[in-house]
Amino acid sequence: MKNKKRILSIILGLLAVSLGYFAWSKWASATRIALVNFPNYQVSNMALSNEDSFIKFEEVPLDQLDKLKNYDFVLAWGMGIKIDENQRNTIIKTAEKIPTHFVSVTSPENDISSLSESQSEKVDSYLSSGNKKNFQSFARYVRKYIDVKKFFAEEPEKAAEKKENVFFHIDEEVAFSDIKTYEDYLKKNNLYQEGKPKIAIVSGIHDPFSGNKAHIDSIIISLQKSGLNVYPFASFGKRVEFLEQINPDAVIYFPHGRLQMTNPEQTVDWLKEKNIPIFTPISVIQLEEDWLKDPMGMFGGFMGQTIVMPELDGAVYPYVLIAQEKRNDGMVVFKTIPDRLKKFTQIVNNFINLKKKNNQDKKVAIYYFKGQGQNSLVAQGLETNSSLYNFLKRMKSEGYNVDGLPENEADFQKLINAQGNVYNRNAMGSFDNFIQNGKPALINDTEYTDWLKNSVQTQMYEEVMKHNGAASEGFMGTKKDGKGYLAISRIVFGNVAILPQPPAALSTDDEFKVNHGVKEIPPHAYIGAYLWAQKGFKADAMIHFGTHGSLEFTPNKQVALSSDDWGDVLVGTVPHFYYYTIGNIGESIIAKRRTYATLISYLTPAFTESEARTIFNELLDKINYYYKAQDEAHKKDISLQIKKIAVKMGLHRDLRLDSITSKPYSEEEIDKLENFAEEIATEKINGEFYTMGVPYTSDKISSTVLAMSTDPLAYSLAALDKISGKVTDQQLKRKAFFTENYLNPAKNIVLQILNGKAVSPDFIAATAKNPVSEIEKARELLTPQREMPYFVKKAMEKKMKSKNGELTEVEKQLKAGKIPEGMPEFVAKKLMEKVKRGERLGERPSFVGGKLKVSTPKAGQKPETNQIPKEQKERAMAILDIEQTINNVVFYKESLIKSPEMELKSFFNALNGGYVAPSSGGDAVANPRAVPTGRNLYAVNAEMTPSEMAWERGVKLAQNTIEEYRKNHKGEYPKKIAYTFWSSEFIETEGVSIAQALYMLGVEPVRDSFGRVVDVRLIPSKELGRPRIDIVIQTSGQFRDLAASRLFLLTKAVELAANAKDENFENQVSAGNIAIEKELVNAGVSPKQAREMSNYRIFGGQQGRYDTGTKEMMLAGDKWDSQKDIAETYMHNMGAFYGNEKEWGKYEKGMLKAALKNTDILIHARQNNTWGALSLDHVFEFMGGMNTAIKEVTGKDPDAYFADYRNR
Repeated sequence: MKNKKRILSIILGLLAVSLGYFAWSKWASATRIALVNFPNYQVSNMALSNEDSFIKFEEVPLDQLDKLKNYDFVLAWGMGIKIDENQRNTIIKTAEKIPTHFVSVTSPENDISSLSESQSEKVDSYLSSGNKKNFQSFARYVRKYIDVKKFFAEEPEKAAEKKENVFFHIDEEVAFSDIKTYEDYLKKNNLYQEGKPKIAIVSGIHDPFSGNKAHIDSIIISLQKSGLNVYPFASFGKRVEFLEQINPDAVIYFPHGRLQMTNPEQTVDWLKEKNIPIFTPISVIQLEEDWLKDPMGMFGGFMGQTIVMPELDGAVYPYVLIAQEKRNDGMVVFKTIPDRLKKFTQIVNNFINLKKKNNQDKKVAIYYFKGQGQNSLVAQGLETNSSLYNFLKRMKSEGYNVDGLPENEADFQKLINAQGNVYNRNAMGSFDNFIQNGKPALINDTEYTDWLKNSVQTQMYEEVMKHNGAASEGFMGTKKDGKGYLAISRIVFGNVAILPQPPAALSTDDEFKVNHGVKEIPPHAYIGAYLWAQKGFKADAMIHFGTHGSLEFTPNKQVALSSDDWGDVLVGTVPHFYYYTIGNIGESIIAKRRTYATLISYLTPAFTESEARTIFNELLDKINYYYKAQDEAHKKDISLQIKKIAVKMGLHRDLRLDSITSKPYSEEEIDKLENFAEEIATEKINGEFYTMGVPYTSDKISSTVLAMSTDPLAYSLAALDKISGKVTDQQLKRKAFFTENYLNPAKNIVLQILNGKAVSPDFIAATAKNPVSEIEKARELLTPQREMPYFVKKAMEKKMKSKNGELTEVEKQLKAGKIPEGMPEFVAKKLMEKVKRGERLGERPSFVGGKLKVSTPKAGQKPETNQIPKEQKERAMAILDIEQTINNVVFYKESLIKSPEMELKSFFNALNGGYVAPSSGGDAVANPRAVPTGRNLYAVNAEMTPSEMAWERGVKLAQNTIEEYRKNHKGEYPKKIAYTFWSSEFIETEGVSIAQALYMLGVEPVRDSFGRVVDVRLIPSKELGRPRIDIVIQTSGQFRDLAASRLFLLTKAVELAANAKDENFENQVSAGNIAIEKELVNAGVSPKQAREMSNYRIFGGQQGRYDTGTKEMMLAGDKWDSQKDIAETYMHNMGAFYGNEKEWGKYEKGMLKAALKNTDILIHARQNNTWGALSLDHVFEFMGGMNTAIKEVTGKDPDAYFADYRNR
C-alpha cells in the first residue's frame, strides 16, 4: 500500500513538474527572437536597446536556417537577402508553425509573413522609426501579443513617431524641425561660433536615433573643436530643403545612394548654384581589423551605394572614417577611427581654407609626368609642356604668385630640363650635375625621418626603412658637409612648385610597368616628393597634371583605403585635383578612388576623317562596276581586275585572301575587300594633341561634330528603313551601300545644321520620315517607367489608405502639385492629372501592385513583364536617336568651343574650394555627353551591369561570333572563348563584354526592381538552341578594382552552366570543368582541390598588379629564346584567380594553363576612337600575351577578333 502511495506521489509530482514546466514555457519563459539577415550593427542596436531580461535577441545566419524552429518569433531583413529556393522553403515551413515576418522587402517572393494584418502593421510601426524606445516596445509587443506570454510581459508603449526631417546633436533628446530653434540651442549651449563656416552633415546611412550614435557624436565634436559650426540633420526626402536653410560652406553626407534618389538633378543644380563641395566619407560595414586585412576594401552592392552613386552627384573624398568594433559582450557597434577622424577634419578645413585664402597666398604643388633624362613631359592626348605653361600663365592672371616664371615656353622647357628632370638610378653623372646645378630641395635625414614617422603607422615606417635603408644612402640621396640629405627635384615659382613624379619603384627600369603598379614599397625619393609638398612646402592644394601618373597604382587596397595605403599617405590631407582626359574613363576612376582626386576632365585631340578614300578610289570604282554588271562573264572579268588591284596594294595579306591573279575573287571575297576599303576610307582619326586653353580650329570643330553626329544619325535612318522593309540586312552589311545611302546623307544633314539650318520639329520629322505625332508617341513609349521598388510600393500603399472618405496625405500633396516622398516623378505626374480631375486614387492604385502574398516561383522561371514588342521599341529608339542627334548638333559645337575655357574656369573654381560638376567619360564620339569638359568624371554602377541595352548588344555580338566561327570551321561550334575585360570598355558600354560571356555560357542576368543585376539564371537548352560554350577571362587590374561583384557573378554563371542538366546539346562548360580537373590532378593537385578549382575561369595579375609583365620581355630580344618563354611568363604573372571573395587573388601554378585548354577564339574589346590596336601597348601585352599563351597550351593560333564598340 505504501509503495502504491509512493508511486502515486511520484506520478503526481512528475505531473505537477510537467504542468509547471508547460505553464512556464507557455506563459512565462523567455521570448527568443531570431534576427535573420540583419546587418550586425542593427542586431546590436536592437539587442542593446532591450532592457527586459525575459526577451532575447539572437542573430541566425542564413546557412543555419534550420535553427529557426527553436525560436518564438522570426524577424528577417528582406533588403539584399540572398537565399535559394531551398532556403526560402525552409523559412516558409517555419512560418507555418512559428510567427515569422519580413521587413524592408525588395522583392515579392520574399514578402513572407505569418502575422495577422494588425500584428504586421504594429510590428512595422515600431521598426520603421528604429529608435531605442520603439525597439524596446517592439520587443515587449512580440512577447505579450505574438508569443502570448502571460507573466513578466509588460504592456508595450505606442510606437513613437519617427524622428525625421529634424536637426539633431550629441544630446539624444535634441530634434528640431527648424533651423532657428536649432541655432538657438547651439547659442544657449555655447556651441555656436559667430562668423565661422557652416558644415551640413546629412546622416544618410546612420540613424542618429537608433540608440548607437557615439560615432556620429565624435564627428560633430571634432568638427566643432576645429572652429566650424555643425548642422547635422536626419532627412530622406527633404535634404535639399534643409541644405537651403543652412546655406553651408560644405556638405558631409554619409552615403547610401545619391543624396536625393527621387530627384537627383536637383542636388547637382543646387550644388552648382551654391558652389560648395560635398564630401562622402565611408562607413565600412566590417570590423576594423577585417577591413584592414581586406585587399579589396569594398565591393558589390554596398560599394555601389557608398562610392559609385555619390560620384554621380559630384561627391569627393570616399574616405574611410567609420568602421565596426566588437564589444566585450559580443555586440557589434560603429566606431569612428580616431586617426582618420583627425585627418578628415583637417581635410574639410583645408577645402574651406581654399575659399577664404587669397590666391596670392595659396601654395600649390603641381606634379607632372616625364620620361627620364631629357625626355619631354607626357600625358595622354595632351601637349603637356605647352599646356602646363599655359596653366601657370593663367595662374598668374588669376592672382597667384608665380614669381620667376619664364617669359616664354622655350625658356620654361629649358628650366625643366635643368631643374625638373627624372633621373635613372644608374645615371650617377647626371645626378651629380643635378645636385650641383639643379637647385634641388635638400631634406636632411632627421627631418625626413620625422615627416615619415608622422605620416605612417609604426609598422609601415619600419617596413619602409627595412626596404629602402637610410634616405641619404639610396636613390636621390646625397651628402653635404658631412650630413645626409634626400634630394627632391622641383622648381618653385613664388608660391607654386612644379615637380616631376619620381619613379614609384626601383626594381625595374620599365617605365610602363612602374606607372601601372609594382607591388613594392615606394623609394624614399618618391615618398619624399609628396611629403615635401605636404610638410616642407606646406601646399594648400595638390595637382596631378595630365593622364596619368603612378600614384593611383601604388599598393595596397583597391578602394576604401586605409592609413596603410600609399595613395592615402602621400595625398595626406591636401585637397587633390587631377587633370584627366575624357578618353580614359577606366583609369580616371582608379585615380579618383585611390588618391581622393577631384577630376577636371580635358578634351581628346580633335577628330577628322582619315582622308584615305583617294587610296581606294580605283578599287572601289571597280567593285561598284562589278555589282552593276549583268552577265557572269563581265563580272568575272571585273573580278580579275579587282584582284589585280588588291594584290598590288597588298590587301590580300591583310584579309588573308589568295594572290593568284588568274583566279577571280568570289562575291564574298569582293564584299570583304569593299568593306575593308570603305571602313578605312570613313575611319575617324585624331590630329595633333590638344593644348590646354586652346580651342580647336573651326575646321576641327566641324569635323569633330561630324564624327559625333553622323554615325548615330545614319544608323538610325537605316534602322527605320530596315524595320519598314525598305532595305535588307544583306544590303546594310555592304559598307559602300551604307555610305552612299545613309552615311553621306546624314553627313549632309549635319553640315546643313552647322551652316545655320534652323532645327524645328518639322525638320526633324522630315528627316525621320515620320510625322511629329509619331515622335511624341515614341517619346512616351520609351519614357523610363521602371517598376517601383517593392518596399516603396508597400510604403505608398499604406499612405494611400483613406479614412472616412477624406483625401489621403498623398492625394493632398499631388493636388498641390508636389511629388510625395519616395514616389518616382513619372508616376507622380500621371497621378497629379487624375487627382486634379477630381478622381480618387483608391486604397490600392494601379502602380502599387496586387495583393501581397508569399510567392515561390520555380527555379529558372522568368517573371512576367509588360515588355514593349521588340520591333516597336527599336522603331521608337531610332526615331528618338534621330531627334536627339539633330537637336544636339549645335550643342556639340558650342560645347567644343567652350570646353578649353570651361576647363580653366573649373580648375580655378576647384582651387577656390568650389564644386566641380559631374559628367560621364569616354571620347566625344563614343560618348558625346562627356563634353563640355572641365567636369568631375564618374563611372557606371557595376551592380546595374550588364544593362538591358548592353545585354541586347552582347547577345547579338556573341551570336555573330558563333556564326563567323562556324562559317570558317565547317559548321562546328567553338569549345571555349577567351575574353579580355577592360575598365573603360566596361564603363562606356555598361558591360557588353560581360553580356557576351554570360550568353556564351547560356546564362542570363536577373534584375531586381531597382534594375540591378543581382543574380543569373540558366537559359533553357531548348530556348538557347546550341551548346553551352565555355569561357576564360583575363581581367585588367583596373576592371578588377571597379567590378569585383561582376566577376563573382560570372563564376556563379560558370557553376550554373557546368551543372546544367537535360541538355539538348553537348555542354562545353561541363566538359571544360572535367578537362581542367583532370589537368590539375595530373599536375599534382589533390582531387578535392582540383574539383573546387575546376570552376575557375577569371584570371588577372598576381599580387594586385596592373600589367602582364610581358611587354618589357617581348621588346628585349635577350630575355626570351622562344614564344614559350613569353607564354610561361604571361601565365605566371596573370595566373591569379579573381572569381570569388574567399580566394581573391589566389595563385595556383598551372591553373591558368589548365583553364586555357581547348580555347578556340580570343576576343578583345575596342571602345575608344583615340587609339588603335597597334598604337596602344596595352593591346600588345594583354591580347598578345594571351594569344601566345593559348597557342602554347593548345598548339594552335586562336581565331582572334576585336569587339568594336567605338560608335554608339
